[in-house]
This record gives sequence, C-alpha cells and structure tokens, in this order.
Amino acid sequence: MPRSFYPRLMSGVLVMLGIAVTPIWAAETDPLVGVWQKVSTYLTKEALLQLKDLKQPGDPNAQREYDFCAAVVQLDQQPLSESRLDDVEMRLKTLLNTDTKDEIDGASRYLLGRIVQLYRAEPNVVMAAKYYRELIERAGPGHWADIARVKLAVLILYALPATDAKERIDRAGALLVGTDDALAVRDLHRVLGRGVLFYNLPPPAALDHLLAADKIGGLVGTLGADQLVQIGELAWDVGDENLAIKYYEKLRTEYPRDPRIFLMDQRLAGNPVPQRSEKIHGR
Repeated sequence: MPRSFYPRLMSGVLVMLGIAVTPIWAAETDPLVGVWQKVSTYLTKEALLQLKDLKQPGDPNAQREYDFCAAVVQLDQQPLSESRLDDVEMRLKTLLNTDTKDEIDGASRYLLGRIVQLYRAEPNVVMAAKYYRELIERAGPGHWADIARVKLAVLILYALPATDAKERIDRAGALLVGTDDALAVRDLHRVLGRGVLFYNLPPPAALDHLLAADKIGGLVGTLGADQLVQIGELAWDVGDENLAIKYYEKLRTEYPRDPRIFLMDQRLAGNPVPQRSEKIHGR
C-alpha cells in the first residue's frame, strides 16, 4: 500500500463528513490521487467520473484501496437514497479485514458506524455503537479508533439506554482510558463537560473536564471562544472569582470582538446579568 495512502484516505473521508482539511499529498503517479484530491475539494461528481475512467488494479492491495475509494465517492453523491446506502454498506463490509488491522479496515468500520447513525432515514444508534466499540477494541493504524471514542461517548451520553445520568457520565468517562491521543482526550473532556451541564449535575465536574480540555488546547474560532466562556461562567458559578476573571481576560485577549465580553464586564462591575438556571440544560 502506498506510503501516502493514509493521509489522503483520512483527508477524503473527513472532508466527505464535513470536516475541512488541507490536502497534503506529494507528487506521485498513483491514479487514485486525483480522485482523492477531487473528493477533498468537494468535486464529488467529477471524482466519480474520474474513478469510472480508471482501470481496475491488478494488485490486491491497490484493488482494496480502489474499492474503498469507490465506496467513499458513492457515499458522497447526492441525492443519497436508501438503495445507494445499501450498496455502500455492502462495499464497506467486504473490506472489513478480520485478520489484518489496516487503515481501510478501520476507516470502513468508522464509516459503517456513521452511516447507521446519521445517514439512514431511521438511525440505529445501537448498531453504530457496536461498530465504534469494535473499532476501539481493534485499534489498528491511524486515528479511527480515537475518533470513534468521541462518537461513542456522544451516543452513550444522549442516545443509548441507561438507568440515569450518572451512569451515562461514568460510562462515557471510561473511554478516556486506553488512548494517549491528545485531541481525542481533549474532545472527550469537552463532551463530558457538556454532558454534566446537560443533565444538571454539579457544575464542578463540568469545570474540571473543560479545564482539562483547555490545558490540551488547539481549539480556534467559535469553539475556542465558547470554551473560554463556559469555563469563565462555570468558575463564577462555583465561586472561584479569580479563575473566572482569568478566563474572561483570556477571552478578551484572544477574541476581542466577542460580544459576550460586555456581559462579563457588567458582571464584574456588579450590574445585573443573566444567571444560570437550574431548569435549563447547561449554560
């Protein structure tokens, strides 16, 4: 399998799922490179036409990559009908490798989980969780298992059966064990913090998770600003005024045009501002 296969596979799939990436391919002669490049720039119809013009590879590894690429391109076509999804699922299932943990096996399991979770007219979150758990347990090359941890945590927190909110938080929190991928750990802390707030559990736990996420860093734009606001507001809720001020100032420094700075200034000046309600899910 070409050395550059994983970066372009990851780029193509993440772009298809709506996550922006920058293509990083080196110049090479692999005929599939052009198809992946078109997928990564949202030229999905052109990618399909170019793929159809390619000859079927003779090498088994090259054929495996071709088949995966064909499934990704087909999944990205609109309109996305149930019959098209049936065909994509069949293609991806044939690529599952019970003997070898490779990138295509991991990516196929991940996409199968996303299809039954998001693409189907009637989502099957139990089946999606099954694909994610299998992927986590296999943990082959690439970041597929780490991405699956975050998706599974969201399902545990909000969709899968559970006796109470504490059980949901505990089960999702257990996914922090077993990965040293910083971004996966960060995002798990973020979803756990939001889960604590959603279920109106004691806010110190949410604050701890968001502080752990902030320590890892890497968030930019709206997500970065939102996290600073959440930490500052939670710190105020639990009575840590110094920590709240620290994050208010961090917001002012990093996002000086954020309109929420006005409310924070009003609070620090002792003026009335909206407060967290115990009847509302989260802040």
